[in-house]
Amino acid sequence: MREKIIGLLELTGGETTWEIGPGLGAMTFHLAENGGRLVLFEIDRRFVEYLRQETEGKPGIEIVAGDVLKTWKNVCEREGMADRIIGNLPYNSAAAIIASLIEHGELPPIMVYTVQKEVGERMTAHPGSRDYSAFTVLCRFACEVEDCGNVSAGCFYPQPHVTSKIVRMVPRGDLDYSLLPLVSSFTRRVFASRRKTIRNNLSGSAWAEKLGQDRLLELLRSSGIDPDARGESLPVETIVGFVENFSRNNPGV
Repeated sequence: MREKIIGLLELTGGETTWEIGPGLGAMTFHLAENGGRLVLFEIDRRFVEYLRQETEGKPGIEIVAGDVLKTWKNVCEREGMADRIIGNLPYNSAAAIIASLIEHGELPPIMVYTVQKEVGERMTAHPGSRDYSAFTVLCRFACEVEDCGNVSAGCFYPQPHVTSKIVRMVPRGDLDYSLLPLVSSFTRRVFASRRKTIRNNLSGSAWAEKLGQDRLLELLRSSGIDPDARGESLPVETIVGFVENFSRNNPGV
């Protein structure tokens, strides 16, 4: 399994790789064989101390202690974005870590994450399914997301009480990052209540205030969106198409 996960990174030698949550270094020492720079983000003090002892004297390895959500931006500002990211992400903050990188526009060519199965299912969900969410749209707007299989709890130490999933993310080549704030705003609103229609979720929103209800409904229809459908029925491409339509017809708004 270790070889499979590392293989998904497609390392060619010399890349700078960030590893989030290295723990006892099950992946770390294999990654170090790549010969590039390795930055380890670890929140557990016990693991930090262990990793410091085990990597002492080994060039090209940096350990960043603390919550990666609070530390990655400083590393990025100082050294630039990594060429690869690999991570066994904490179950309670995996979505926040992935969203933070996307929302700041800092995405390396390949990312491979091990996440709780339920998080992975949200990332790879299809429109209309119960797992399809605003987080799905965010991930799929920014990246091609591939389900690379499940990992049993017995593969980890300490052993979690859940099944994990491996997901591989590759940034979309046609990505227009300037649309992200509008995509996020629209998606959050139409997913605000899954039992309500798109029309009702947008009623009274900033979108309705900017355009007026009639103009908003017209723009939805011209973008191929039925206002009486529900948000979870909208493919990512349709949401992006609406935002593009909005931007073209409302410059400066």
